[in-house]
Amino acid sequence: MQDPIVDEIERMLQERQAEARELHHRHVNPGAVEELYRAGYGRSFVRAEGLELEDAGGRRYLDFLSGYGVLNLGHNHPTVRAALEAVLARKVPGFLQVDLGLLEGLAAQRLVAALGGELDKVFFCQSGTEAVEAGLKLARAATGRVRFVACEGAFHGLTLGALSLNGNADRIRPFGPLLRDVSRVPFGDLGPLERALRARDVAAFVVEPILGEGGAITPPAGYLRAAAELCHRHGALFVVDEVQTGIGRTGHLLAIEHEGVRPDAVALAKALGGGLMPVGALVARGDVFMRAYGTAKTCRLHSNTFGGNPLAMAAVISTLAVLDRDRLIENAAEQGAYLKAGLDRLQKRHRAVRAVHGRGLMLGLELAELAPGLLGIGPLKRLGQATSWIMAQYVAHALIEDHAIVTQAALNREGVLKVMPPLSITRAAVDRFTAALDTVLDGVGHGRAIGSMIAMVAKQRRASPG
Repeated sequence: MQDPIVDEIERMLQERQAEARELHHRHVNPGAVEELYRAGYGRSFVRAEGLELEDAGGRRYLDFLSGYGVLNLGHNHPTVRAALEAVLARKVPGFLQVDLGLLEGLAAQRLVAALGGELDKVFFCQSGTEAVEAGLKLARAATGRVRFVACEGAFHGLTLGALSLNGNADRIRPFGPLLRDVSRVPFGDLGPLERALRARDVAAFVVEPILGEGGAITPPAGYLRAAAELCHRHGALFVVDEVQTGIGRTGHLLAIEHEGVRPDAVALAKALGGGLMPVGALVARGDVFMRAYGTAKTCRLHSNTFGGNPLAMAAVISTLAVLDRDRLIENAAEQGAYLKAGLDRLQKRHRAVRAVHGRGLMLGLELAELAPGLLGIGPLKRLGQATSWIMAQYVAHALIEDHAIVTQAALNREGVLKVMPPLSITRAAVDRFTAALDTVLDGVGHGRAIGSMIAMVAKQRRASPG
């Protein structure tokens, strides 16, 4: 007989889905509710499997966002689910704080081996921002320096330390003062980076190998390798944030592998938990780690209550195994090249597409502010100056509303539509996406599209503060 509490949870999932909006508005965050609904995402998804989502009305959607990179294996992967169920069935102890968990050691071993062995110490946590925070503390403790260098347009998380590195002033301003010893340099430009490092007071240069929320922007060839060399020449650590780019998304396990770069530490999260468990990790060179935390006196200077718990570790082990068994990294490279070729063709067909960015299955479609001729149309003109956000949000809205495909604009570069399907994506799904996008872009300039834009922008302006 099933526990009555479990029966109640199942009943609530089945019968109370319609209350989600009101519950969030009342008890979670009303602003987030308004934002989702005015952008066209106000719907209840009740089931997810593989590449698809299903809403309360039974409509199925193709997921080309993957939870901003969490769902590299797709939704509810059966192997990861089975691994979690096996741990639960064995009643494996967790969170004891006075034992050495076998699964944590095995997960660390698997991760170190997958990364090639040079980074051989692993700190497990729950999220990307925690992994970045761990990297900042490691760098200060190991080098004795305090300053950091990060890139304009970057996104590294939202806790105070990680937020200090972010390259979007609007997202930082309400929370200052943050870490004061942070310098920002243009992404992909070695000159300013070298000048920032010359004082030899920098603990670490923290960088994304591809700007994720900055619009899937890739650096010039050789930039990451040269940046690492500059860091080592000036005594700084080279810390790579692979929270979005890692776990196979770009066609390698890590995006830095495209250049054969040797970092001092790598931050991972999102897809590391197979889409079912929150897991983060900082994987570091042993000598660096030992300088910071390698003695009985220093080993607890940075710790974590929930890191290394058995369910999370089972997710890590099964995720790495599935990537290898199902050749998902190879599929990301193959289907990513096919998808990018399709997007490149759309760029040639549609003047609204300025550029296609990214690598593998981490792509971004940079859109113009509006198609030529629309800016002078009275209703749009009266709404104020149109921005690239209008076009990106219109395309995302049309894709989900008319074609049942989920996408979203980048946080730090809102004129870029993020294109990030699960690594198990098929050629047929890619064709469906590019055909739908072609139709949406073809409609820009027609009366229906203009009317939709006017309504969307007007709704946005009404909902905005002030």
